[in-house]
Amino acid sequence: MTHAVTKKTGRPAGVAQRSAATGRFGGAAPAAAQADPASPALAALLQQVEGAVRAAYSTGQPTQLTVRLQGPSSQVDIEVEPLSADALPADIEAEQALLGALLYDNDGFEHLGPALTAADFYEPFHQRLFAAMEDAWRSGKLAEPILMAEQFSKDPAFKELGGVRYLADLVDRAPSTRDVPAIAARIGGLALRRRPPVDDELEAALRDARARGESRAAEVLAAPDMLGADDFAGLIGATRETVRQKLKRREILGLQGAKRGVRYPAWQVSRDGGLLPGLPTVFELLGDSPWAVFRFLTQPSPALEGEAPKDRLRRGKVAEVLDLAESQARGDFG
Repeated sequence: MTHAVTKKTGRPAGVAQRSAATGRFGGAAPAAAQADPASPALAALLQQVEGAVRAAYSTGQPTQLTVRLQGPSSQVDIEVEPLSADALPADIEAEQALLGALLYDNDGFEHLGPALTAADFYEPFHQRLFAAMEDAWRSGKLAEPILMAEQFSKDPAFKELGGVRYLADLVDRAPSTRDVPAIAARIGGLALRRRPPVDDELEAALRDARARGESRAAEVLAAPDMLGADDFAGLIGATRETVRQKLKRREILGLQGAKRGVRYPAWQVSRDGGLLPGLPTVFELLGDSPWAVFRFLTQPSPALEGEAPKDRLRRGKVAEVLDLAESQARGDFG
């Protein structure tokens, strides 16, 4: 009797190294493997299957593996069948919708969350386009079709897709900005399914650490003194666009969450509507991570007699806080 188990790799995976004559991974496992689920023979068989799957994942082409156990001898054959790219989990229309929404309204970037990256897009040109748009947005430029068309004017894939007309079509068919989080979640979820499974202990530890960090970040962002862009703009008597520009110049602190968009701590605004002095210099000293700056500002410091740096800045003690930031940047924690 032949028992077949078919495995489709869940990302662009590849045909593993195998016999050119047979197109198979082959080997015999003793019959005892069928009788004892804990036997070394069964473990060896499973290890062989796992090795074939990992080899297929390693080469970057879509592949289907079919595992056949041949009768009581437990002969195992693993057949390899290349698949069309269409068999992979991807949604090109969702990618087009997200890119169009972001081109139409760059404020959509505030609702993406830190998890979505250019590598999550399946279409290679979409990866490059998203990366270029995000870079423009982060540098304070307007990520719009004309700028992108200039940047990709020599890109063969851009020309093949239709050039400026392709970007215009994306904008014409763009969904509402409020749909951005759901579309981004779908793209990220499909990208996750295309990736190979990871069971390495280090990867598992890092994954757990990221989960704990995301949980803590969610708690911080859910605090009542964390304001959205509109509420924060009202607090400082400015427009939403002014808030965005101040964020890019690091004059204000904004924290990006996975689901809640950018949130602005209310404590960085004084009673008269002024902003924390010295904040751009703190960013310059500690790096460009808003979360690193947030931790520095909110953690009580012995060097400040147990006071948090944000409270010292609110009282105008800028030099003391900058000295502490410079000391930490140098690694002087004693």
